[in-house]
Amino acid sequence: MVAAKNSTLKAFTVAALALPGLLPTAKAAQKTTKPVIDFQYGHYQESDDRIAVDIYQGIIALPISKSLAIQSNWVVDTFSGATPVLTMPNSVAQVISGASGISGVDDSKTVTADEQAVEVMTGASTRETRYGIDLGFNYTLNDFVFSASGSRSEEPDYLSHGYNLGVEWIFNQKFNTLSLGFGQNFDQISPTTRILDEEKTDYHLQLGFSQVVSKESVLKLSASYTYNDGYLSNPYKKVFIQDLDTNTNLKTGGFSNVYYENRPDKRHQWSASLAYIQYISFLKASVQFDYRYFKDSWDISSHTFEAIYRQPLSKSWELVSRLRYYSQSEAKFYKNFYIQANANNHYSSDYRLAGFGTLAGGIKLTKEWGLASKFTKSIKIELGVEYSTHAADLKLGEQTTASNLSDFNYILCNSSINIKF
Repeated sequence: MVAAKNSTLKAFTVAALALPGLLPTAKAAQKTTKPVIDFQYGHYQESDDRIAVDIYQGIIALPISKSLAIQSNWVVDTFSGATPVLTMPNSVAQVISGASGISGVDDSKTVTADEQAVEVMTGASTRETRYGIDLGFNYTLNDFVFSASGSRSEEPDYLSHGYNLGVEWIFNQKFNTLSLGFGQNFDQISPTTRILDEEKTDYHLQLGFSQVVSKESVLKLSASYTYNDGYLSNPYKKVFIQDLDTNTNLKTGGFSNVYYENRPDKRHQWSASLAYIQYISFLKASVQFDYRYFKDSWDISSHTFEAIYRQPLSKSWELVSRLRYYSQSEAKFYKNFYIQANANNHYSSDYRLAGFGTLAGGIKLTKEWGLASKFTKSIKIELGVEYSTHAADLKLGEQTTASNLSDFNYILCNSSINIKF
């Protein structure tokens, strides 16, 4: 699963729901004035014994002087369970043995576009661990905060190195903030089940602006651009293509009419987001509304709507609730299976590139102790859970490729402890 899985694990790592198409963004500069240690654990689980992920993440921020601070982040996440590897017509799959796969393909039958499709899963024994770390600093000069960081992420079939640069300008008597970030990732893909050694490079650019509208409200705007170049296919995913020319450069997937997928080697991604935060004085609470639009050169477009409500309770307790809706269109080369070859030779049946929607809700409970000991300024713990349903019928607009194969539910549980010195 390499490329798609790697980006998904990164999303899990920050305890957010995994949504295909989310842009990797350059890190914003953050000024650190006190030492901070933050540890977080998360568990993600899909229904029907599909993917499960355990995430362990830590952050250490250490001021060196009034102007300079360093920060290090580390993550260890373990991916396990079964995941779809191939979608094909049910009529030609000779044997479907539970979730483990097929024993052959009947190539004597002619497949039509309206046939029922079936998923072929990997074995449930699939398991691997990713280790990641980054180290960076930020430097404050008058109204500017400059930041830089380098990162490394490694798993058995994937190696990534990257860097991020950022600058933040606080002006207009601190009523406005303007931020700019740029980063690159250099990845090596070497799947464990086939002979392949490929590379890809990602370039990320992000621009942000915030405006203090009043003493009780803030408006935030941001825009992102990402360019991916190199091997962008998933080296484990396969596709069914009927009567493909034998001279094709696609690698056979072990059965008749089954091949490894082939995506374009370039991808442009754009996004724009708007956030509004309002403090509700009589409740001593706040509500936040977010909207994000995403578009890429593969014809995927998405809309994300989110509402977050924060309600302080007695004795430094706080309850945070959130509701999110996400919808995306399918990639222009996506199909459950192919009854004939595509002129551009691009193929994928990965459900992450399908048209679908998700509806998610979650709650989080936090408790903070001030002056917890003579060594610490405060200690804060968090416990949270999110539940989401992922379905083709939840997509906005018309469903071009009708399929419920990407329908499943998932849950994300997380806990964290934050210590300030």
